[in-house]
Amino acid sequence: MAYSIRRSEASKTKETRAAEQLGRLLTQDFAVDLERVGFYLVRNLPLINYHRFEVMSLSAMEEYDKLMLEMKGPHNGNTRR
Repeated sequence: MAYSIRRSEASKTKETRAAEQLGRLLTQDFAVDLERVGFYLVRNLPLINYHRFEVMSLSAMEEYDKLMLEMKGPHNGNTRR
């Protein structure tokens, strides 16, 4: 399946709404130092926040890798077989 700009509208689940909120939060002010945000996330909030953020980050990286493989196609530099 190739990536398309014209994606069908995703159903509005709790997860999609949370992803949209996070996306807006991360892009509303590019002057925010994300390294400092990470520092305060670990130092000032309960540890469960870090662990849940880590799970979300790992999941996003896996999905990004899948998307890049789909965009490249199996015969365009993909060395995995």
